Amino acid sequence: MARHLYREFPADEQKAVATVCTQVGLAPQDFEITDEVNDFAASPSGTAARQVTVRRMATGSQSVYEDSESSPWIVEFESDLECGLFGRVSA
Repeated sequence: MARHLYREFPADEQKAVATVCTQVGLAPQDFEITDEVNDFAASPSGTAARQVTVRRMATGSQSVYEDSESSPWIVEFESDLECGLFGRVSA
């Protein structure tokens, strides 16, 4: 199992996180974001299983997202930001 810090995520994924955060008046630095890739639990399509954990440091609110090509984690993260799961936002 490999674990990565947010700064090790692909540049396009970091940009998507920044965009989503900015839309609600936050910054990626407000969060601790990591992922774990389980190479041994590959999906039927042959890709590794990936979980992304996001924790807002100011509130301690945390969520874990399953990531896949058909359902990118960032979509659910955006929804959670908008509904206030991670606390009050300015937008």
